[in-house]
Amino acid sequence: MLGRGNLEMVTIKDVAKKAGVSVSAVSRALNNYTDINAKTKAKILQVVEEMHYYPNASARRLVTNRSYTIGIFYPANGGPGLRQPFIAHLLEVFKTAIGMSGYDLLLFGDEKHPYGQFSFLDRVEHRDLDGVLLLGSPDETIDELLASNVPIVGMDHVAAGQRVGSITSDNRRAIHELVQLLKANGYSKFGFCHGDLTLPVAMERLQGFYSGLSAAQMTPRKEWIFDNAFTFEGGIRVAHRILELAQKPDVVIFSGDISAIGALQVFSEQNIRVPDDISVVGFDDIDAASYVYPKLTTIKQDKEEMGRLAAELLVDLIENTERSMPQHFVLPTQLIVRNTTRPLVINGL
Repeated sequence: MLGRGNLEMVTIKDVAKKAGVSVSAVSRALNNYTDINAKTKAKILQVVEEMHYYPNASARRLVTNRSYTIGIFYPANGGPGLRQPFIAHLLEVFKTAIGMSGYDLLLFGDEKHPYGQFSFLDRVEHRDLDGVLLLGSPDETIDELLASNVPIVGMDHVAAGQRVGSITSDNRRAIHELVQLLKANGYSKFGFCHGDLTLPVAMERLQGFYSGLSAAQMTPRKEWIFDNAFTFEGGIRVAHRILELAQKPDVVIFSGDISAIGALQVFSEQNIRVPDDISVVGFDDIDAASYVYPKLTTIKQDKEEMGRLAAELLVDLIENTERSMPQHFVLPTQLIVRNTTRPLVINGL
């Protein structure tokens, strides 16, 4: 097996010599130019593999005018950040998909300090990034970045800009239809736990809850609506508040599975039977949703498709510089019925 020293000794000239072609032909094959014979390209790539040649990053940048590096901005804003299971899964899928196109990732800190006067756009340009994946809620610290010519994909919210695309789930519709379905199955007292309403997904899910109640000709009760429940600890706090109520909802919808699981823990400790005494529904369908007892009924986001599509869209924005109409995708969700709700009769939902 070749060691690190061997890898560094192999040059593009060595590859060209062994393949019997020019250095420029090797460069064109490695950078996927279309004006090179398919048989010649295949031969070059075979030699590259045999010699374990890895192009020097600086040289590659000079040829392609790209760094093949993607920045990830995810301001935690006091929340769980990358500890959020849904985000962690999403980034794993994105990493794999973007890697297939030859890109590496650079995870940015969400604080300006110690960068002082340097904006996020300054930092992107300093790192010579080809594009950015933007998670969380855009704020004034990244407005300049959104207004720039940097290719950006916003995940879980619609971001605006001249070279900006976005991917999100149909959050509002998902909760709206869930409320109607639960009403049709005999539920009448609805509780809802939302996350930080500066996050677009949190606001969309709350709006879906209100519109679902309205369509079912029901009125929301203020004491059954709980805030800041996108964390396990938030779910625990909400469950304790529910237990203190004189009249309790018969079903509580959580904006995230992790908070629903926190609530389930409290209910179990306090001998509250789920779903006999109270039903619980989550959102995301993280892996743990099917591990807990009872298994969590939840709305599934297609994490695999979201991550894959985000990578595909960002590469498209980077490589097709003439694109003038960025794309925005809203993906459907799926209700996964498990054991934290009574058996549900589903008619077209």
